[in-house]
Amino acid sequence: MENQETLQILDWHCNLSTGEISSGHETQTLEPKAIELLFFLAHNHSTVLHKDRIMEAVWNNAVVSDDVLAKTISKLRKALGDDPKDPTYIETLPKRGYRFKVVPTTAETTVPLEESKPNRRKFFLPIWLFIMVVSLITVFSQRKDEEQNSAVQEQELSPELQSLKEQADTYYFQYTRTDNENAIKLYERIIAAEPEFGPAQSGLANALVQKVLRWPNELGTPDIDHSSLTQAHQEQRLSNPEAKLYLSRAEALAERAVRLSPNDYSVHRSLGLVYAAQEKYAEAEKHYDKAIELNPNAWGAMINKAEIAQLNGDDELYLQLMEQSYRAMTEVYDEQIAKVRPWYPRIGVAIGDKYAELNELQEAEVWYRTVLNYSPLDKEANLGLMNLMHANGQRDSYQEICQRIRLSIDPENTCDEGL
Repeated sequence: MENQETLQILDWHCNLSTGEISSGHETQTLEPKAIELLFFLAHNHSTVLHKDRIMEAVWNNAVVSDDVLAKTISKLRKALGDDPKDPTYIETLPKRGYRFKVVPTTAETTVPLEESKPNRRKFFLPIWLFIMVVSLITVFSQRKDEEQNSAVQEQELSPELQSLKEQADTYYFQYTRTDNENAIKLYERIIAAEPEFGPAQSGLANALVQKVLRWPNELGTPDIDHSSLTQAHQEQRLSNPEAKLYLSRAEALAERAVRLSPNDYSVHRSLGLVYAAQEKYAEAEKHYDKAIELNPNAWGAMINKAEIAQLNGDDELYLQLMEQSYRAMTEVYDEQIAKVRPWYPRIGVAIGDKYAELNELQEAEVWYRTVLNYSPLDKEANLGLMNLMHANGQRDSYQEICQRIRLSIDPENTCDEGL
């Protein structure tokens, strides 16, 4: 079966040479790498495939980021109508790879109805019924063409622009002033070359929001201590004229991105972030919810929505959303490692801190230790756990953690004064 150009995968007839997959009256044309990936997964069905093996087979060891594989998997799932939380076709196994769950068969050519039943009696449709059928077919075809054109606008970029987009995203997720400025410049280059590509517009909107949230200070001056959107509003960093100008531009970009790519969860998350920065919290939550509806693992939207819950003093909802985001990050860790890695320990520690604030010390300890299980030298998790040991009177444990901090993390820490 490995050399077959066509496969039958449940209801889908798949053609490798044309890139088409069809089911009933629905036909889609996949990008070359997407159809190659589908056939590779199908030929290796029921086998857990590590991302490196997939990259070697489909991308021939070309230098591409893990995000490219994740996006191609996402496109396949969307085309097949597959739910990543309850997959029929492609299963994600965190930290292990992917597994194709369906056993494909060799696709057979369908015998035309007239040939299979040569004696079937012919009949003529009344004229009014014929016109109605033709009209419906025309409307269906136009709608299908519009959907396909929209999908192209949402998903396709030239290889050069796709590479720029990946670089811009990587810069953005580093959360430093220089990297954010680099991201802005790259997003602007993509928009100049491809003004109808929504995710570049939303990427630029995100970077502009971060600019006013994190780095409103002049160049050459010490960075501010940024911790949350709540803090930014309390310090009125988002209400000065310059910040409002940046946010106004970000709003226009994000709203256009949603019009261009309404089925892309990331553009809804971006518009939600802009609205939240403008204190339009109801509108922000609507778009965060839409992002999560489109992608159940949209952990960024969950974190952003949790910020609004915290702003409203709803600790229960805050913890629920933060724990949901942590589970989502765990689910996509291998696919989005460059994006998830900086946030993974921070979210775990934030959950522990909130439980400690609520005096639920056992839950707090569980979360600090969860972070330390995979990041033993994380400073914030060690400090959080050390403070819990102090509060519980566990002197030996306190001393052990203090020494670890002094020796391996922060030699200037004065925790030993509390021994």
